[in-house]
Amino acid sequence: MEQLHIDSFTVVGLTARTSNAKEASGNGVIGGLWARFRKDGLLDRIKHRADSHIVAVYSEYESDKDGEYTYTLGSKVTSAKDVPAEMVARRTDSGEYGIFTAQGGPAIQLVMGLWQRIWSLEKSPRLRRAYRTDFEIYLNPDAEDAGQKVDVYIGLKRP
Repeated sequence: MEQLHIDSFTVVGLTARTSNAKEASGNGVIGGLWARFRKDGLLDRIKHRADSHIVAVYSEYESDKDGEYTYTLGSKVTSAKDVPAEMVARRTDSGEYGIFTAQGGPAIQLVMGLWQRIWSLEKSPRLRRAYRTDFEIYLNPDAEDAGQKVDVYIGLKRP
């Protein structure tokens, strides 16, 4: 795990409240947000995009990995002006983040593998999560499975 300081930034996108238990039960909302995001071409409706990446932000944690959180799927922006009616602007926290990277497979498999690793490390003192904001960056959102690359940034507690 690489660790570095990340300055706060804003993501504009679709948002929903969920939990890991809800997502694992088959009654989750994240898959539906992704389907709507892609089907309706919502990435192209976000103005002031900072780059071509897709970003998913986890915020407003109720407690820890077992509690509810807010999931926002969209794009990093240089300005939170002109937010489409069905979307929100969500600001990440500035701070220390641990970075986990995976590439070369379907995005969903890459991300699930990274989260399994993160939850496993969380059981040891090696990973002390802040549970304020975490985020995923899909670096090649239009690539075929072999070209996918995903970075997951985990907000860390201050020492």
